[in-house]
Amino acid sequence: MKNFFAALLLGAGLIAGAPAQAQQPVVLKWAHGYETSEPFHTQAQAMAQKIKTATAGRVEIELFPASALGGEADYSKKLAAGEIDMAYIGINVLARDYAPLGVVGFPFLFSDPDHVRRFLVSPVFDELRKGYEAQSRNHLMAAIYYGARHVTSNKPINSPKDMQGLKLRVPDAPTYKLFARSMGATATPMPFAKVYDALKSGEIDAQENPLPTILAKKFYEVQKSVTLTGHMYDMLGIVISPAALQRMSAGDRTIVNDIIRKDAVWASVQIIARELVAEGKLGETGIKVIRPDRQAFVEAALKAVSPADLQARPGDYEKIRDLVKAGAH
Repeated sequence: MKNFFAALLLGAGLIAGAPAQAQQPVVLKWAHGYETSEPFHTQAQAMAQKIKTATAGRVEIELFPASALGGEADYSKKLAAGEIDMAYIGINVLARDYAPLGVVGFPFLFSDPDHVRRFLVSPVFDELRKGYEAQSRNHLMAAIYYGARHVTSNKPINSPKDMQGLKLRVPDAPTYKLFARSMGATATPMPFAKVYDALKSGEIDAQENPLPTILAKKFYEVQKSVTLTGHMYDMLGIVISPAALQRMSAGDRTIVNDIIRKDAVWASVQIIARELVAEGKLGETGIKVIRPDRQAFVEAALKAVSPADLQARPGDYEKIRDLVKAGAH
């Protein structure tokens, strides 16, 4: 009997000199599709280090960049299956799980990066975030500014009518296709890796992307002009699965959430700065930079399509637009 109780005490670490079992850290797999040189990855690294320090090593984040664990379109399923714990997922992609989020991709909804900032701290974004979480069960911790999308082409685009009939490459998602339709262009989805060669061969006439992407992929080599339409301001969500949250203590969940929300703001600042640099560098490549009457594009889009086409909740479009007025002086 004496040996029996001694064994129990030893197992519980209650006998003097018995070593307490060290707590194993919670290791979270964070997947994304960006290269290690891009701000999205370097900022995720910074977040991971801050979280490890703030939790005294109780929570560690292992990053899997460059689509090492699959593509963005698969991340929601992988979160549910427990194959990954966290991911960068575009807000327009998250709309596949909760359709009302698609309103953020409506053509010309946002006016500038500060408009996006006001949206991300607004009640309407909080409502959409909660709706997504209730539908998907995943937690949308924060969103990062991804960039304004612009159109490159060989034919100069000075007004909406210049886009009619244009074979425009867009990502294979409803929001991007809606922009093409709103301008009378022919939406031509294709894998991003094929875009340069398709532009060079004439298979497509034009494409649309943020300026840093246009510069990095050297589209200026196969296109004569870039029109600063700013037709969509993309945002990138940082999403974590409910299973991953449950593996952490309540205190550590708060620490992780607070660090990611705070650092998402700094990541957005870095992306905006990157856009400004890219605009200057594109001007040095010889490509013609066109600054059109954007209001003409806005009016043309509203005549052709509606937020209801993206299953937006009634009133959300107007609430988001009104955030511009709230920031006006």
